[in-house]
Amino acid sequence: MSQESPSRKMMTRKASDNKYLHKDFHLSMNILLKYIYENYGTDQMIRYLKQYTEAYLGSLNKKMKTGDINSLAEYLTDIYQKEDWPVDIHVTGEKIIIEQKTCPGISQIKAKGETPCPHYIETYNTVYNTLCQNTPFVYKIEFFDEETGACKQIFERK
Repeated sequence: MSQESPSRKMMTRKASDNKYLHKDFHLSMNILLKYIYENYGTDQMIRYLKQYTEAYLGSLNKKMKTGDINSLAEYLTDIYQKEDWPVDIHVTGEKIIIEQKTCPGISQIKAKGETPCPHYIETYNTVYNTLCQNTPFVYKIEFFDEETGACKQIFERK
């Protein structure tokens, strides 16, 4: 049995007490994508991103199959809030438009002195096109700046 001294206080914290940020995810994903790209090529990197999306975002894809654009809007809003990243997300009944001045992943990768994987755009293009498969929605990226990740993305009903 331990006793606390009057001058010492105990603080109890849980992981859930901390703000969620997954900046290291961007670094590790970039390392993985570079490895696949350098050793197996662009097609295999894209194949990996498709498999990743199907596994990680499968439940969101199922909701989208019902025509529920709000589940997608909630996911996107939540992910950018967790990133603590400034972004404009405009939602109408049929369309979601995302505009960002920089990409949180590219910014984090560069802040750590690394370079983004060639074809980094596929972390948007492949992931979101795969997410929209077999749903009433399509995805397109109207603009993407390879240097900063500034972009305009659109999800809309077919």
